[in-house]
Amino acid sequence: MRWTTPEREALREAVAGFARDRVAPALPPDDEELPPAAGRDLLKAAAELGLPGLLIPEEYGGGGGTQLDNVTIAEELGAVDAGFAAGLNLTMTVPGLILAAGTPEQRERWLPGIAAGQTVLAGAMNEPSVAGSELFDPGPGPDSGYRTRAVRDGDDYVINGAKAQWVTNAGVADAYVVFARTAADRPGIASTSAFWVPADTPGLTCGPRSRLLGLRTGFHAEVFFDDVRVPAASRIGPEGQAMRLLMTTTPGMAVGLAAIFVGVARAAEDLARSHTAERRSWGRPLRDHQAVALDLAEMTVTVRTARLLVRSAAAALDDGAGAADLAVLVPAAKARAVDAAIDCAQRAVRLHGATGVTTGAGPEKLLRDAWTGYSCDFTREMLYLGIARALPAQPAR
Repeated sequence: MRWTTPEREALREAVAGFARDRVAPALPPDDEELPPAAGRDLLKAAAELGLPGLLIPEEYGGGGGTQLDNVTIAEELGAVDAGFAAGLNLTMTVPGLILAAGTPEQRERWLPGIAAGQTVLAGAMNEPSVAGSELFDPGPGPDSGYRTRAVRDGDDYVINGAKAQWVTNAGVADAYVVFARTAADRPGIASTSAFWVPADTPGLTCGPRSRLLGLRTGFHAEVFFDDVRVPAASRIGPEGQAMRLLMTTTPGMAVGLAAIFVGVARAAEDLARSHTAERRSWGRPLRDHQAVALDLAEMTVTVRTARLLVRSAAAALDDGAGAADLAVLVPAAKARAVDAAIDCAQRAVRLHGATGVTTGAGPEKLLRDAWTGYSCDFTREMLYLGIARALPAQPAR
């Protein structure tokens, strides 16, 4: 299959240039936190390339792009900085929920601002006391699911609760897509609704910025809801159907994240190849020693294998593949990509010796970013359990 076209290659080159010329120079030394103003400036610059609206149809001011476009640019950004790339990925892919389940009026009201880079999104989902694996519970009861509640009050809903300290883009977002329970007598999978909540809505506040193991240039914080009142017209999709809609309308988020971690793996491979070409031992470059050469070869195979699986998943989404196929391909791509990032980053750390564990040298940041990959959009075990659950619907080949 041909993965690229002249237009997609031009897009890749433009994004690679943006990552090299704008993102890389803005990164703070020693992997410190990116200041909010600098983060907003980068997002504004990304909007000049049309990246926030890449997947939004042209009729709403977007680029009308494909998932293959999505993973192409996500890899380029991930190779330079996974934290910034992950925050942008969320704003790019969450609109899939609005496109699929939003009303015509909601699409007209919200999508053009996202496409123009004027609206940064955050997805307020996870909660500290609720495991994400509850989505896979085969027999959930009414006690399962989120604790955040949205209670109907006339023409409004009133939201109360809190979201965990790893909400992406919290504190810099212009709007939050909030997931809250609208019924207490049904399992979370059948009683969770999604709401569009502007960041300046009274009662919505964010905690201090969280410092994660990796993705430190991103923005993450707790989000609190204290009698947050939103109109019923801000509910996205039917009441109680948000979780099912999320899993079927935003797979681009998972493949985009997967491509970001392919970028991390690629960056680790590039660092290792450069270092072992320059560093000498016993009168010759490190790469000329057989043990090192085998590590480099393994990294090359690992990166390319992960990239092929990610692009296969993206192409399947673009081609309208069936749910049974996507239920295997999408989590497989995410799992393989994070595995590749961890493996390549660990090899890069080892091949750099003491330099590899030195802050600011490069490999240790990549390793921390790579390990953070299983803390967003499900752990490896849950991704594989999802694949296993989908296998009975797959014909044997």
